[in-house]
Amino acid sequence: MSKTKLKFCGNKNLEDYEASNQTDADYLGFIFAESRRQVKPEQVAQWVAGVSPQNKRLVGIFVNQTIEEVLHAVRTVPLDTVQCHGDEDLTFIKELKSQCNVDIWKVIHHEDETSVEKLKPFIEIIDGFVVDKKVGNQYGGTGTSFNWEHIPLYDKFSKQYYIPYLIAGGINVDTIPKLLPYSPQGIDLSSGIEEDFVKSTEKMNLIERMVREHDKRTNTR
Repeated sequence: MSKTKLKFCGNKNLEDYEASNQTDADYLGFIFAESRRQVKPEQVAQWVAGVSPQNKRLVGIFVNQTIEEVLHAVRTVPLDTVQCHGDEDLTFIKELKSQCNVDIWKVIHHEDETSVEKLKPFIEIIDGFVVDKKVGNQYGGTGTSFNWEHIPLYDKFSKQYYIPYLIAGGINVDTIPKLLPYSPQGIDLSSGIEEDFVKSTEKMNLIERMVREHDKRTNTR
């Protein structure tokens, strides 16, 4: 059965990490960029050393940071993936890829039906992409979704070039029923799995159940 990937992002303290780690999420995300959910690599390294992520893959999120900052995090935390969530260009991605042996994901900030074209320069170098919504000068974490009617454009691109993707932005227990009919390959949540700025086990479990029920109903991909 085709399984929709789940990424629980924005784990900002040990309690968040432990709560997310007790779920069946495929990816756990940590924001190393400036954000109210920002964490330091040294903090995450301690959490992971104390509580094994088991079979979950760890994703570090960066926004327009230097190669040195990214490499420091990669050397400090056993990251599986670096998510470039800003305006990083092809030159930056190539340089990063040459210096670290982890997957590289590029974020595309959806604006309209032409936004998918921004992915084409990265086809040969990235290992995945995330589609999110930029609001003002905020690159993510805004709780705002883009027009999901355009998801099929990204899905087509993904299948054409064999590059997996996740959908982010404005996804929560209330909106996910509207997202699931598009059968995205992966779903990326942060604020949508929180209650009072704390990762909610109840919300994460509910999201998981909704997604797995959808997978059972639509084993067509």
